[in-house]
Amino acid sequence: MSRVYLVGIGPGSPGLLTIKAAEAIRSADIVRHPPEVEPAILGMARPGAVMGPYREADEIIQLAKHDHRVAVLFHGDPFALGFGASLALRLRQEDIQFEVVPGVLAEAAGPAISGISPDRLGRPGYAGTVAFRLTTGEVERAVADMLVAGADASADAVLILNPGRAGQRKLVGPLGELAQLAKPLRHEELVLVVGRGVEAAESLDSLVGRPLHGRRVLVTRARQQAEEFHRHLADLGAWVVDVPTIEVRPLRIDGHIRDSVDRLDQTQLVVFASVNAVDIFFDMLFELGRDARALRNSRLCAIGPETARALEGHGLVPELVSGEYTAEGLAETLGNWDLTGARILVPRARQNRDGLPAILAKRGAEVVILPVYELACPTGASTELHRLLDADPVDVVTFTSTATVVNFAGSFGSEDLKSLLARTSVACMGPVTADTARRLGMRVDIIAGEYTARGLAQAVAAFFKS
Repeated sequence: MSRVYLVGIGPGSPGLLTIKAAEAIRSADIVRHPPEVEPAILGMARPGAVMGPYREADEIIQLAKHDHRVAVLFHGDPFALGFGASLALRLRQEDIQFEVVPGVLAEAAGPAISGISPDRLGRPGYAGTVAFRLTTGEVERAVADMLVAGADASADAVLILNPGRAGQRKLVGPLGELAQLAKPLRHEELVLVVGRGVEAAESLDSLVGRPLHGRRVLVTRARQQAEEFHRHLADLGAWVVDVPTIEVRPLRIDGHIRDSVDRLDQTQLVVFASVNAVDIFFDMLFELGRDARALRNSRLCAIGPETARALEGHGLVPELVSGEYTAEGLAETLGNWDLTGARILVPRARQNRDGLPAILAKRGAEVVILPVYELACPTGASTELHRLLDADPVDVVTFTSTATVVNFAGSFGSEDLKSLLARTSVACMGPVTADTARRLGMRVDIIAGEYTARGLAQAVAAFFKS
């Protein structure tokens, strides 16, 4: 069995990962990655997997020798762009089993998405079409070298920005004019394409016309949950930037958790407050040798449709689905249920504080709050936010929970926050999150009526379309 996977993650868009790459990431105990990997890709790892940047081959060898299954991620393809070949050689010398998972190259993905048909490359009757990767600062030299080598200055050419990733866009013009077109661009990765086939970039481009095409959207959601939201935004044409401002940390199983699981057969109602609560609670059930059958005597309530879908993923359908989480909202959802003497278990985050126990106790219930995870601000989030937003503003920042808002605001002084948001719209999932943003001095421009990743993405698209 392979102990190390050398995984090509393509241009960086989660949607362009191969199924094999996603499986390798999910199966790993430890994931090592290059800089600036989308959190949605890292979010494919299983709960408890150890993440970190790649440092050296010796570390990978030692981890593998200690029976860890390691996934080493590479932009593009492990052998085409990175140091995959040299790492593979070291692993072979140490007699460590490994597997190479190929990845899509930006030089192929970028032109295809922009409507440049690859079937024109190298066909008889067509001049050769070339596509290669470079940075903004290399455009002038690359164009000059091509002209010196005999290329026609009037040849069709295109610069593809953010190739193969959400927010890809292009600059089209004659080869001799591309250097001038590239001057206003900030330092970023590009793909330069020259030759026949470029003329189709206008009519066959699959991104132009989408409602968020060219818009930069900042996602602050925890990386474990960013994938779906990222996908919805990307489908709408957005250039998605992920900087998680919360991190989900499962708690250790203690006596309180053991007792709560042991008493599930005496628990009349279990209220799941979030997707994280569902997934982590079931991980704890399995670790304690139990499964969904432990809930056979309990009625189930989910806070929000995404939480309901998470329960359905475990083969359970909640009897009630509430809206955004508030104590009053949940009490209203429970309606006329007779709660006299009922034991109610609420798995949720440690930080949640509200009047739920008191409200339900007035109706005769015994409410047991069960913290199964805690929320923290990821290390380096503040630095990453400043680096990103000082360089160039985004069109909209999105918040999916009160914790994402609080940690984002805590990264800036009040004046800095006000100055930043003068140029950036704010989008919130639901009124409770929006109220928190306003309390912290933010102007809220967009509130999703549907409390889901899809609902928030659609609300952002509608705002910019109007």
